[in-house]
Amino acid sequence: MKITIELLSDICIGSGESYNSVIDTDVTYDDYGLPYIPAKRIKGCIREAGLELKDFGLIKATEFEEIFGREGDQSSAFSLSNAYLSNYEETCKALDSCGWEDLKSPQNVLNQYTYTRTSTAVDLETGVADKNTLRTIRVIEKGLKFEAECNWKREVSNKDVLKQAVSLVKHIGISRTRGLGLVRLALEEEKIDQCETKCSRIMFTKDKLGEKNKIKYTIHLNSAVICKSPQGNQAVTQDYISGSKILGLIAEGLKDKYQEFMNCENEVIVSNAYVMNDGKRCVPARISLQKEKDQSYDENGNLKLKDMILLKSADEIRGKQMTPANIPYIDETGTKVEVTTQISYHHQRPADKSVGKATGTDGSSFYQLASISRNQDFCGYIYADKKQAEMIMDVMESLNEVRIGYGRSSEFGAVDLKLESVEPVSVKSETFKDAVITLASDVILYNEMGMLTTDIRVLEQVLRNVTGAADLVLRNPFLRFETIGGYNVTWRRRKPVFSALGKGSTFLIHSDIGFDIGKLDGSFIGERISEGYGEILGEKIFDSLDVTVRKRELSKEEPEMAEKNSEMAKPEQVQINSDILARLLQNEFAGRMENAIREIWEEKKKKYKDSLDGLNAGIAKLRAIFKAVNSYEEMQEQVEGIEKNEKNSLCKDLIGFVNPCEVAETITEEMKESYTSEFENQWSEEETFRQAYLFYLAELKYFVKELLNSKKEEKKK
Repeated sequence: MKITIELLSDICIGSGESYNSVIDTDVTYDDYGLPYIPAKRIKGCIREAGLELKDFGLIKATEFEEIFGREGDQSSAFSLSNAYLSNYEETCKALDSCGWEDLKSPQNVLNQYTYTRTSTAVDLETGVADKNTLRTIRVIEKGLKFEAECNWKREVSNKDVLKQAVSLVKHIGISRTRGLGLVRLALEEEKIDQCETKCSRIMFTKDKLGEKNKIKYTIHLNSAVICKSPQGNQAVTQDYISGSKILGLIAEGLKDKYQEFMNCENEVIVSNAYVMNDGKRCVPARISLQKEKDQSYDENGNLKLKDMILLKSADEIRGKQMTPANIPYIDETGTKVEVTTQISYHHQRPADKSVGKATGTDGSSFYQLASISRNQDFCGYIYADKKQAEMIMDVMESLNEVRIGYGRSSEFGAVDLKLESVEPVSVKSETFKDAVITLASDVILYNEMGMLTTDIRVLEQVLRNVTGAADLVLRNPFLRFETIGGYNVTWRRRKPVFSALGKGSTFLIHSDIGFDIGKLDGSFIGERISEGYGEILGEKIFDSLDVTVRKRELSKEEPEMAEKNSEMAKPEQVQINSDILARLLQNEFAGRMENAIREIWEEKKKKYKDSLDGLNAGIAKLRAIFKAVNSYEEMQEQVEGIEKNEKNSLCKDLIGFVNPCEVAETITEEMKESYTSEFENQWSEEETFRQAYLFYLAELKYFVKELLNSKKEEKKK
């Protein structure tokens, strides 16, 4: 299903942000600059319409709760995505194909769909505008159409209730009582073949499974995903997708078979999904990495760090002030990788729906949600025996839409989840006496008294048990501590809150008798390993504490290859294959025309700086003529008919400086050379004249105003 939204008037879907001190209330738009309507706004309006149906007795309270859920107790029966322009995918592809960043800047794109409005507060007694009340808002132009995907999460008895509620929504956004936000909504059924979608999630067949399997899964974020911090702070999001979310998705699909799934001989393990770089999973960087204070990347994009866990003598850093490098994730090539997050602003209206805004009372509030930004890729692993793996594959084949995280019924959490590959679980046996251990995820430990602890001696004993090395000792610990908590949706209860050893923590281990590093590297220790906790990495100790980290955006290939890629990335001529590119090119044409006219007048106005007499009257006459004519030729005829010789001569000179057709022809040739030979001015001759002279006469008007102001200043002196 999909919900179509037609704008019957201009609309402002406030983002909660301003733009560059010019716009006080901005609209929501994506990285391309394309406006969209957040799903939470749409769903809130539909829910209000559903409440009206219930209050008027048109539907039962049970029907309302079945469709729209019950606050704090039951989720809604349907999920909704953001509403994007009806030709959104084609527009994005066209913008991606355009290599000219200045042409397709987000603000340029946004200006093709929006404009600004100003308003002020008026004193009711005097009728005069109050001081400091001028406000500018950006609005999306009427006539545009948006589409939002709508999917049922569970079957309900009366689906027509949703259709009725959707059709009742007439206004969305701010200033609904002041002419903005009039819309027409409709719920449309779509026939979609789900077979291809289901099968495409699994990239291998069951005959590839062994007795013990390591399944690689990837997640592409189609929308922002909220991974709340364990403390429950909604203004902070984790920068990874925890294994518990994937395990929960599997459990939801298995339903009654989940107990059988977990009671298999081997415990299923779902690792956390960390951000990917060049198709490979990154891991948390060691917190022992430090840099010199105020140190930055060199010209090659490299950053020289010190791994303090390998520091043998203070002489190695004598005279240097070291600070944490704060590297979030790193790939196998030493490239620093960060996860992009975002903040979105929302409000909850009061229980009294006649109040159209949040007041901070009666249950209403403003709040913000932190989330992982869309269009990022994450990767993790599932460790399962053959039976468990087959059950997981069956679940994946049965899924239609996949949503994870908080707020997944609207706006957030839409992802593409795939099982990419499978390989047998193998352990490479190699005996070491010394190694570096890094916690790739948070580790939960219990002491011998059955109490949760972060004591490193307990961790040391766990490692002895895993390796069988009774003399193993832990040295040089660099530890981070995390608060673990959460919420159990099934039981509707908060989980216990406690501290754990955080990912990125690192330390050395030593054993005189030696230990098998294969039993540690990539293994899981501690509690709740099925949810992604307890992953550890082991590697040999390097001789030097020097570590080089690279910027992600720089090419990791040889310099000559990087130079070649740079040349290939140079923009080519734009092909006008969509409406948005044609509009952007015409917008660029308009900007160049204004610049050309400004340059012409800058050169010609010098002769008028000392001759203000008659200039103001002449320009006023041209402005009056402009309102009455439709072409440059008509304007010339009208000027010829001016009786006074001085004014006639002045007006002839002024309009002779700017011939719209000549200016347009020159700019068209420039545009063809700069962008594409396909470009043609889309304005008619009349429109070209009007656009050119609107700007030209405004320039003349401001010139006279400047002269008058300068004369006044001279008289004061």
